[in-house]
Amino acid sequence: MSTPSPTRTSPVPEQILVVDDERDMRLLLRYQLELEGYDISEASDGKAALRLLRESTPGLVITDVRMPFMSGLELLREVKQFRPATEVIVATGYAEVETAIECMRAGAFDLIRKPFDIHEMYSCVARALDRYRLNASADLVRASQSFFSSNELERLPEAIVEGSRGIMAADAVVLLIPDAQGRFEVAHASGLASESEGTLLREFGERVVQRLSSDRTPALVVPGLEDPRLGSIRALGQVASLILYPLLVGERVIGVLGLLRRVGPRIFGKKDLDRAAVLASHVVLALENGRLACQLAASERLATLGQVAAGIGHEINNPSAYVLSNLGYIREQLVALRQGAPVDLAELEQAVLDAREGALRISDIVRDMRSLARMDDEAGGWFELNEAIRSALRIARVETTRRAVVQADLLDGLEVKGSPGPVSQVFVNLLVNAAQALDGWQGARKEIRITTRREPERAVIEVSDTGPGIPPEMLPRLFQPFFTTKGSTGTGLGLSISRNIVRRFGGDIEVSSVPGDGTVFTVSLPIRPLAEG
Repeated sequence: MSTPSPTRTSPVPEQILVVDDERDMRLLLRYQLELEGYDISEASDGKAALRLLRESTPGLVITDVRMPFMSGLELLREVKQFRPATEVIVATGYAEVETAIECMRAGAFDLIRKPFDIHEMYSCVARALDRYRLNASADLVRASQSFFSSNELERLPEAIVEGSRGIMAADAVVLLIPDAQGRFEVAHASGLASESEGTLLREFGERVVQRLSSDRTPALVVPGLEDPRLGSIRALGQVASLILYPLLVGERVIGVLGLLRRVGPRIFGKKDLDRAAVLASHVVLALENGRLACQLAASERLATLGQVAAGIGHEINNPSAYVLSNLGYIREQLVALRQGAPVDLAELEQAVLDAREGALRISDIVRDMRSLARMDDEAGGWFELNEAIRSALRIARVETTRRAVVQADLLDGLEVKGSPGPVSQVFVNLLVNAAQALDGWQGARKEIRITTRREPERAVIEVSDTGPGIPPEMLPRLFQPFFTTKGSTGTGLGLSISRNIVRRFGGDIEVSSVPGDGTVFTVSLPIRPLAEG
């Protein structure tokens, strides 16, 4: 009695290619393995096997060693070069040691002798297919990890496309995302032969989406089989097969994943479509995760504003009281002037200047807050780095000065490219974090220092504190989303978002810390060359 194979319950039978020049041996293996629920195809020699491999993707090849035209060892090497994921079992009646060594070196899963015990064959086949499935699952897991480990949301489409291209062994991949008006645009593409090819794929993707109400299945086009939703794909030129997979969240369409294989030895099949379904589910999760992360980034910025709001109110209250006081004095002097009383014009002029200074102070605070709240994160022109830093110092002033002495050593003339608002947000986060680290700290010194310097092609900014430091085991996770050292009081997004902002402008952020001896965050940004100034 044979051991039941786990593939019996699989909706798509595992494919096995049997290669042997002896017809009776092929028929015997086909009969026995089909009883176990496998999908069997046959080839009488290595060259015929390679032709079949161009049209299908078997998980396992069982091959004889001695065959005309191409030996089993040569076929093994071709399979491993052509389809490295496919496992190969070599069956032979000539089990010389040298043959076994060569086969194992070439990547054979196992070597079994003829005449073989059928139960041994079943066991070997089951183990080989287990490894094939395990490797396939591991590939998908690695691809998924690459999607979710991409903290830089702007690079997420690139990670999805490149990961999908490797997983699906596709010649080209395109990710289509709808814009605000619902029109599909190419978020990222890899391997396209021309710009027109990308345009056609976008049009095909739109056709698939337009028919989703009546047909929610992905489109699979192979030679001799065209999807009625697409019409002719001849305009794509040398395309052997195409998969267009709609990416759905409930009834909402968030994109289309397009996969192409051009004319060559491989075409997409049913198993590839099933694999694409699993891949698409990971892509959907990654895109939704990215969308939520964008929303959380906006929330984090508002949270930063809220965190310093009380201090900002205090900062505005002082100069506003100063302005009102001087305006009151000016009004009194004007009344006296109308009545012919003597007025000290020098004092009156000074009161006007003082009121103006207070109003400018309020204007600066409002401008800083508006800059921090702006959602314009795109890299713009060159701007003075110290403006963003001084803005951050003003916004975080109450949070920092009530907990520490703040020192700023800023080198003039450092211009970086980007947007002042997001850069200012980075330093507000770092300054507030430093102040919170010092809150309750019993160290001898409570100091926050921010310094800038010029290095070749970089402006380097250090934000340091003399607080308790960060445990070494926490440092590798510090920039991960949702990781926080503040317990329930922190969101764990500030540093992750800060790094995303800095990297979006071509820079980077690093941290070093010694427990009991403070923490230093080092930000580097591309600097405008002196010759351009």
